[in-house]
Amino acid sequence: MPPELLDRQREIAALERQIRAVRAGSGRLIVVEGPAGIGKSSLLGAAVRKTRTAGVRVLRAWAAPLERDAGWAVARQLFRPIRAGPEWPELAVGAAALAVRVLDPEPPARSQSGDAAHTGAHGLISLACGLAERSPTLMVIDDAQWTDVRSLRWLVRLTHRIAHLPLGVVCAVRSGEAPTDTGLFTQLLAAAPEAPIRPRPLDAAAVGAVVRERLPHAGPAFGAAVHAATGGNPFLLGALLDHLIGERIEPTDETAASLAAIGPAQVTRRVQARLGRLPAGADALARAFAVLGGRAPLRHAREVAELGAADAARLADHLRAAGLLDGDGATCGLTHPLVAGALYGGMAPGERSLRHARVAALLRRERAEPEAVAAHLLHSEPAASPATVAILRDAASRAEQRGEPAGALAFLRRALAEPPADRAVEAEARGELGLLLAAHGQAGAGAELEDAVRSAPTPAQRARIALAGGRALALAGQIDESIQLCRLGLTDAGRQGRADADRLGRAGPVDAAWLLTRLEAELVGAAWLRASTVAEARARLHDRLADPDGHALWLVHAAWESVCDARPATESMGLLTAAVAGGALADDAGPMLGTFATLTQIACEDSPLPAGRGWVGAAGDSAGALPAPWRAGSAGESVGALPAPGRGPAARAHESALWAIAESRRGRITDAEADARSAFERTSSGWALVALADALVELDQPADADLLLTSADPRPDLLTTAMLLETRARLRLAQHRPVEAHDDCLAAALAWRRLGVEHPGVAGWRVDDCAALVALDDIGGARKLADEHLELAERVGLPGPRGAGLRALARTVDRSEAIDLLRQSAELLADTPARLEHTRSLLALGSALRRANCRAAAKEPLRMALETADRGGMRMLARRARRELYTAGARPRRAAVSGWDSLTAAERRVAELAAAGWSNPQIAERLFVTRRTVETHLTHAFRKLRLGTRRELAACFANRAADGERPA
Repeated sequence: MPPELLDRQREIAALERQIRAVRAGSGRLIVVEGPAGIGKSSLLGAAVRKTRTAGVRVLRAWAAPLERDAGWAVARQLFRPIRAGPEWPELAVGAAALAVRVLDPEPPARSQSGDAAHTGAHGLISLACGLAERSPTLMVIDDAQWTDVRSLRWLVRLTHRIAHLPLGVVCAVRSGEAPTDTGLFTQLLAAAPEAPIRPRPLDAAAVGAVVRERLPHAGPAFGAAVHAATGGNPFLLGALLDHLIGERIEPTDETAASLAAIGPAQVTRRVQARLGRLPAGADALARAFAVLGGRAPLRHAREVAELGAADAARLADHLRAAGLLDGDGATCGLTHPLVAGALYGGMAPGERSLRHARVAALLRRERAEPEAVAAHLLHSEPAASPATVAILRDAASRAEQRGEPAGALAFLRRALAEPPADRAVEAEARGELGLLLAAHGQAGAGAELEDAVRSAPTPAQRARIALAGGRALALAGQIDESIQLCRLGLTDAGRQGRADADRLGRAGPVDAAWLLTRLEAELVGAAWLRASTVAEARARLHDRLADPDGHALWLVHAAWESVCDARPATESMGLLTAAVAGGALADDAGPMLGTFATLTQIACEDSPLPAGRGWVGAAGDSAGALPAPWRAGSAGESVGALPAPGRGPAARAHESALWAIAESRRGRITDAEADARSAFERTSSGWALVALADALVELDQPADADLLLTSADPRPDLLTTAMLLETRARLRLAQHRPVEAHDDCLAAALAWRRLGVEHPGVAGWRVDDCAALVALDDIGGARKLADEHLELAERVGLPGPRGAGLRALARTVDRSEAIDLLRQSAELLADTPARLEHTRSLLALGSALRRANCRAAAKEPLRMALETADRGGMRMLARRARRELYTAGARPRRAAVSGWDSLTAAERRVAELAAAGWSNPQIAERLFVTRRTVETHLTHAFRKLRLGTRRELAACFANRAADGERPA
């Protein structure tokens, strides 16, 4: 028996017991933890051999330091035999088919959802679960502390889904070694239901037995000295004995007295000494394996070592005989990570760099995946090679498609360090780096993109990089940087060039002039968002509108200007409709045009949409029409897709935030909170902050809303900051803090004034300030604000702002007049999409009637308010309506917390699709929501319906359909 398995009965029994539990259907994470050389790998190997004989499928991976920056390295190792095996066509169906994004050599193009990492992880989870459903499966990861970040994230998610499956994950962890990501690794280890199995050092008796087996003449004192020197570590024990035998040192008492403690440093020296006794070339071959990392074909090692085939084969035999090399089949590897670390660390930096360059060249000749080649180029010295730049950029693109931004960033930075010889190539690479930094909210994006624009040799390239970069920065909330970059890209454009752009754009060719038109439109969009640049936005817009041949995209900005000036909603929507008819929002419209088109429609809430129109979006609507935030339907159908250039995380977060704002206006607060939280978790932009804070206030979660708003530090001159101040004012009113609410309203008023926004459906601060002033006994001031709001509402011609104004005015008049005003407000809002405002007016009307001692009359509007509030998740209003009903003598029913009636519209729609057999990614694609949103809705639906599986969900839908009911 090898030393690593001596005295291991207790550890083997513990490991086998947990594996039996996995076979019985109790999936789990099993952790084997200990210092280097303690025998973790040998323990796992013994368990794997026994497990395979019991019919358990075993997938193995060895994490390595070289692959810590490689996306999905461990996951791809685990599933490589499955992807190449005969079962793959049967396994890669449904959600499991999404695993090809990770496992295939050529990753698919970016998914419509844009979140490649989430897509890949979901596919791998489905694949792993599918394997377990076929037969018990064990995934074994050695040196798990070096697992790459993407695989770590996937494993964290997987371990929370396997409790009732015959699926186990076994991780061997080297203690004292810093993991790739401490936070993620801690989360992973915390998922284990039992304490780690920690192999103990060999006791003195076990060490003495090994010593006597290899050195029969050794006495007890010598065995005790070896135990003291190695600490009972099996690998160090073997290394010390190999050294003693190789040096022909006799195991005498005198030798025992001279033995010193052995550790990694001593291992390094002894490995080097052992190599020194081998034939010439053995050292080079061993170091080649250390640079290759893990197991590799002998032909790869001999090419890196610059040896002939015959010499390499002979030297490999010597290395095996010396106990340094393992394997005699298709691949070989160094016997232990300590050996590999000793050899790799013993090389000078220049030597390591040259060897990595040789490996990269070798892999490239053999058409290896670009990421594998790039992993070695990261450790080689720059050499101004165009081929190196090309392979690194290709690897970065593929890494991003697989959802591995960290690897993509590393590859791009290394490409720029090469450096590119061609200015155009350098500009492209630097632009790609800046876009990636912006998409993932990392610092330095603006500077990299500006450098890219400046280094581009042609106007067309400068404009193209500036356009893509300006959009990415705006989505990331870096408005100043976006504006500056767009201005920089426009520096080559004169008036004639921009005029030509419109004509060229309509004709079809995409050249510098057409790009400049798009770029200027993007600049105007970003400029609307900042008070200090609104004047520039208006000036540029008026300049472009004065051109009779101007492109229709400027009508989108004209529609937003109409909203800002509180012009009639028919005018604003007319401009937007004309913009759509002219193709302004087709295809590559950009996030800013999409944002202001959507905000215009949200502001013009009840304006009719052109018949038969739809928005180009993930839900499959027909081309060429308006988004429909107010059309009836479920979550994901409420706001059309923003026409962003990509479907990256920032774009999806931005869209989710806008959906949430629209859903709040419709009174669908539960849905709004799900989308807002999804957006906020992806990017803490101002839009996401506004949407989530709004939802939390209406959900009657003032403490959470307060914490969120307190932690925010928004820019004082941004449009989203004005919105946020209004949200905080509503929170302060809910907390009965009218002084602070009034202060926030005044600050919002100043912000809106600087932004040039008068529309009462956008800048609605007067309604909230009216409530604050009434609470402060300033009835005159409140009346003035209510009158101003109503005057603006008459100008725009919308029932939403008018209904809110009537409710505000009712606070400032006597009781009988207030009831009439509130009745008008409720009737005006009854058939509009503004359900939140309608519910507020119903509650105010019922409360006024109850206070006027008209209790019977009060019950109907209060019941309507309660029903609407409960259905939409307006919990703050529901709580107040229920309290008023009790005071009026009614006995309102409790809010449904389970059953079909408790489901929101979004939950019903998602549950219906899940019951029909759609996977979570498919549902997300169909409804154009994030997968996180789908998971949230399904979790709520399962809990409310008291179901545990999709099969049960499908049965419930089938039963209701048989009864003639349609639940969604």
